[in-house]
Amino acid sequence: MDESENTFPMDITDPSSRPWNFRPEGYVVVILAGTEEAQRAETALVAEGFAPRDVKLYTGKQILANHEEYMGRRGVASKVVGSMTDDLEGRELYLGYAREDRCALWLRLPDEADVPKALRVLADHHYLHTRYYGFEQQTDFHIS
Repeated sequence: MDESENTFPMDITDPSSRPWNFRPEGYVVVILAGTEEAQRAETALVAEGFAPRDVKLYTGKQILANHEEYMGRRGVASKVVGSMTDDLEGRELYLGYAREDRCALWLRLPDEADVPKALRVLADHHYLHTRYYGFEQQTDFHIS
């Protein structure tokens, strides 16, 4: 397996990452109440046929550490470019949940047709927020 195939947009500390380019496409991100609930959701997704390499969990501590590394690696040029191209709202959203010690589950979905199936599996889990980073737009899903 290609090493970059298992690198996710939040993997700032990964050597193959590009911290100046936080513009995910083809991912569902779910903020769950905690690590235990995130692990249950991951298990359910894999049981429903999603590949284990396409699911990655981040604890609140990991999100904060990645952000600290990200900020330390940015130069002047990347700060200017990043301010115009990064998903700053998404990054701030994840940081807020990380400070509350929540867990983020990232699911790689290159085919938009798989989004409804993933959301049906995740509906049985205690989540706080879900965002799909599509190829043309991002969509937030809320519990109603």
